[in-house]
Amino acid sequence: MSLTNTGNAGADGDCILCREKRWTLVVRAEDMEYACKPGPFDLVACDGCGHVYKHPMPPPEEVASLYPPTYYTVNKKSPLYLDGPIYERKLVKDAQKLLRQTRGLSVRSIVDIGGGDIQRLIKVKEAFGADVEAIAFDLQFEQEWIDRASAHGVKVVVGNVETDIEALEDNGHDVIVMRQLLEHLRHPETAVRNVHRKLRPNGVAIIDTPNRGGLDYHLWKKRFWGGYHIPRHFHLFTLPSLTKLMKDAGFHVYDQGYLPSLGFWVMSLRNQLGLNSATRGRSLWEFLYFKNIPLSAAFILFDWARIRLGFQSSNQFIIGQKRE
Repeated sequence: MSLTNTGNAGADGDCILCREKRWTLVVRAEDMEYACKPGPFDLVACDGCGHVYKHPMPPPEEVASLYPPTYYTVNKKSPLYLDGPIYERKLVKDAQKLLRQTRGLSVRSIVDIGGGDIQRLIKVKEAFGADVEAIAFDLQFEQEWIDRASAHGVKVVVGNVETDIEALEDNGHDVIVMRQLLEHLRHPETAVRNVHRKLRPNGVAIIDTPNRGGLDYHLWKKRFWGGYHIPRHFHLFTLPSLTKLMKDAGFHVYDQGYLPSLGFWVMSLRNQLGLNSATRGRSLWEFLYFKNIPLSAAFILFDWARIRLGFQSSNQFIIGQKRE
């Protein structure tokens, strides 16, 4: 199957939200960040509902090849890699926020899907207490993280949220979290239905994912927007389309909104300036990286201010509850 289209419109798509087959090209571009394989790659918009998705969709066996060893989550030389005291403080704040979001629920079991490095879930475990079961669920885990999980009372489960989730108990978990994962899945609609099945009655799914609507999106949407993350983002939602996805899976949506999007500001600028995400070079523009604290703080505060004024950002969250 060819991984590129030849035209700017077609009728061979398959929208996960409305099943419309007709599409119109949104953007056609190479992998500007890692050059993982030759392109170009296309993102298209459904002619029926406007949902944006990768077309053609890569087969399952080719997905891993889109994440090279230089990918920022595993590459300390990447300008997008985060670690150290500031990152630790962020994880603690995120865990405390999750505690607030689930206040009023009887939480006995928390699952973090896609949090392969364990650090986030360790902080969650510390925030919720030793009596709360903490499960890290992902495609694979490095032995270092398996050992660290064991040392901190975190259970490690290998599986695929789209196709192989049976290791999680049906009606067995109170909170399931998916952070910046949904957009990487071939079939997020299947994943969300699977999550619903694994939650206990009154349990919640907490999801964040890119949003096509922030100022950075509007500035760079013709080609360089970091949220496209070509070719690794397969589906890009808006708040209404994400709401539909959750409701179609059986969730009651009781909270949703926008979050600061530091990453896409930095990635968009780097894309436009021709800077890759694998390593920092010698360009004068290489001050554009995540560990530049003043720069990162400025983008975060700017997005927070816009959100408070009623504007969208390029990062969104939604909390769905499984009703009894």
